[in-house]
Amino acid sequence: MNVEPIEIPEQRTVEGHPFPLVLRPENPASDFAETLSWLNENGDDLRAQMLKTGAILLRDFPIETPDDFDALIRAAGFKGMPYVGGAAPRNEVVKGRVLTTNESPPSEPIPFHHEMSQVPNPPAYIMFYCDVPPESGGETPIVLSNRVYKRFRSISVDFADRLEETGVRYVRVMPGEDDDSSPIGRSWRSTFLVDRRDEAEQRMRDLGMEWEWLDNDELYTVTRALPAIRLDPRSGQKAFFNSVVAAYTGWTDSRNDPTRSVRCGDDTPVNGDVLLQTADAMTQECVAFKWKRGDVLLIDNALVMHSRRPFSGPRRILASIAQG
Repeated sequence: MNVEPIEIPEQRTVEGHPFPLVLRPENPASDFAETLSWLNENGDDLRAQMLKTGAILLRDFPIETPDDFDALIRAAGFKGMPYVGGAAPRNEVVKGRVLTTNESPPSEPIPFHHEMSQVPNPPAYIMFYCDVPPESGGETPIVLSNRVYKRFRSISVDFADRLEETGVRYVRVMPGEDDDSSPIGRSWRSTFLVDRRDEAEQRMRDLGMEWEWLDNDELYTVTRALPAIRLDPRSGQKAFFNSVVAAYTGWTDSRNDPTRSVRCGDDTPVNGDVLLQTADAMTQECVAFKWKRGDVLLIDNALVMHSRRPFSGPRRILASIAQG
C-alpha cells in the first residue's frame, strides 16, 4: 500500500514542518489487511515523524470500528497502558485499550492539556479515533507545547521561572461514583481502578499524594509537586508540560473550585492573570480541524497539548494511550 502526505485547510507549517502531518492512502479503497501490514512495517517511522511534527492525522484509511482502531494501534507497535490517575469520566469500549473521550456534557469545553500530566508517569502517546463526527463543533484542537512555553515565558518571566523551579501541585475532590455531568467527574474508584478505600490509599501512597476522606464518599486529594516545564531529551526543547491552565480554567463542578485546583509546588498561589493570557495564546497557536469519520489522530504527548470544543449532535471520539 502506498501512502502520501496531503494538505488540509486547517494545517499550519511550524518550523518547516506541517502541523499536523496528514497522511492518506493513494488508493482510498485499500482493504484493512493492507492497512495493518503497512502500519506493522511503518510504526517506528510514524513515531519518528511524530517527533518532528508532534502529531499525525491518518485520513481516508479503511478504519470502520473501534476494534479496527484497536488493531491499528497494536499493528503500529504502540504499547498500551491503563488509564490510572486521569480525571475525565470515560467508558471502556475495547477492554484494556480503547476508551471513550471525556463524557462531560457537549456544552462543556475541555481546556488544553497534556494527557494525564497530573500524574508522575503520563503516557508517551495518545491516539484518537472518530467513530461518529459531530454535526457542528466538537473539534479536538492541538497545539505544540514548546510554542506555548515560549508564549508563557514572554508573558511573565518571573512566574515562568517560579513554576519551572517549584513545579505544580493539583487539588481535586473526587466523587464516589462517576459523575458524567462534570469534565473532571471520574470517581476515586475509577481514577485508581480500585473498589475499596484501602486500595485507593495504597495507590495514593505510591503516587506520593496527600488525601482526606470527606462526606458522601468523596475524596480530597493533593498531588506531590510535579514538573510543570519539561525538557524533552529527544528534541532538546522545553515544553509547557502540565495541566495548569486546564485546571485553573476548567476543573469546575459542585465539588471543585478551579481557582483552588492548582498551586505552585511550594504551595504558593499561581498567577491567574498569566494563566488566562496563556490560555489565549494557546488558542492563537492551535490547529482545529473538522473530524471526518474514520480519522485517526496520533499525538506525541510530550510535545503536543489537546483540548475539546463544545459541539451539537451525536459525537463519538475514542481514545487510547500508550507508553514509550
